[in-house]
Amino acid sequence: MPIQFSSVVDAQPRRIPGFTELRYIDLHALAVYGSPLTVLDDFRVQELPFSAHPHAGFAAVTYVFEDSAGSVRSRTSTGADLVVGAGGIVWTHAGKGIVHEEVPAKRGVELHGLQLFVNLTSNNKLSPSRVLYLQGADVPIWERQSNRVRVVVGAFDGVPSPLVADEAFTMLDVGLTSQISYAVKKGENTVFYVLDGVLQIRTGDQLQEVRKGQALALSGAGEAVSLEAGEVAHLLVLSGAAINEPVVEEGPFIMNNRAQIESAIARYRSGGMGGLSPI
Repeated sequence: MPIQFSSVVDAQPRRIPGFTELRYIDLHALAVYGSPLTVLDDFRVQELPFSAHPHAGFAAVTYVFEDSAGSVRSRTSTGADLVVGAGGIVWTHAGKGIVHEEVPAKRGVELHGLQLFVNLTSNNKLSPSRVLYLQGADVPIWERQSNRVRVVVGAFDGVPSPLVADEAFTMLDVGLTSQISYAVKKGENTVFYVLDGVLQIRTGDQLQEVRKGQALALSGAGEAVSLEAGEVAHLLVLSGAAINEPVVEEGPFIMNNRAQIESAIARYRSGGMGGLSPI
């Protein structure tokens, strides 16, 4: 099957107390909701928007942009208590269930980050919880002709990230001044989210332009696309296996059916996901 382009989707503002700014991508409009992404939020925050809360059935991912003045503090019921700064990532594999809290490490200092919820296949919905992370200095960088790719998760052109998720995923933070090639893997959905500038995606006789604050998704059969800077561009590439399974979401739980949701709620209420004391 040739590469399929989604519509171009604009990031939309959402008001949530505690956030100075939050813009989200409607993944339903990109036709990739749950496959594997269920949340893509670009946020800025200075205070404490959420108290400790549970997750199950997916991975909650926070990437701290390099321009962020603040760091994120991430705590979980597994015992993890991390502070990750600009350019770093926290990958919280919730699996069967975890209690989680992430806040700006220092109140009043703005944290600019990306929040992803990455769905898990049915095989991993009840897998053990764990927390993975990288500090910004530990993210490998690929550079050619002034193009710069931070390989946050996965690999690019032979450069692997040391962060290996339970299910294959690629996350690249790209500074594009000219052109690079990106392989759209068979059976995967790939989302391009443009933070600044203009991205042109070219394959064969197809050309699609994506501007600042917009996203586009591709799926296909293992072909390469050309990523070209219509203007110097800053973008994220987010790619994972298309999950062709039912998605039932309720609050902080993402499962395949209602019975699994009820079971997760019961585990949380009985203390089976552990807990966190207040900061």
